[in-house]
Amino acid sequence: MQGLLDRFPGHKITFLNVAQGILVDCPTVAHTVLGSCVSVTFFAPRHGLAALFHALLPRAAEYRLHEPADSPYKFVDTAITTLVSRFTRRGVRLSHIECKVFGGASALFAEEMSVGRRNVETAFATLSDLGLRVAASNVGGEAGRKIVFSTSTGEIFVKMLQNGNKKKTDQIP
Repeated sequence: MQGLLDRFPGHKITFLNVAQGILVDCPTVAHTVLGSCVSVTFFAPRHGLAALFHALLPRAAEYRLHEPADSPYKFVDTAITTLVSRFTRRGVRLSHIECKVFGGASALFAEEMSVGRRNVETAFATLSDLGLRVAASNVGGEAGRKIVFSTSTGEIFVKMLQNGNKKKTDQIP
């Protein structure tokens, strides 16, 4: 990862855990590791803003005991609407935001297999309902992935993981 970070001198480095999200207005390299979880990146270069979240589950309404305001980034739908709200409060038009979707791998256990797929479906449906465009995605499959997001350029670097071993790195401009 050090070689990658060398491409972005002076950038703040941030790691996102499950149920975390950020909106930044300074050059940042944000990274996270995904299995069945989903991340969506938001990039509004005209406004100098970018965002990312790491969500565990698809829709907050499916979990009756949970109050979405407690942890809006735990669920794909509330993570998206929370960040969109933060962008619009700063005067950003939705047409100025570029989104990219990552994650949603199949889990090892049968009862969890659909979580990754449902996370991805929820991300695409929620973004579509809001009129946001998805410029790129790297979703599904059986392998987890590490993503690295440059908030100054909108670039995403994806490293596919298999059994804890790195497989290959792709750049998604």
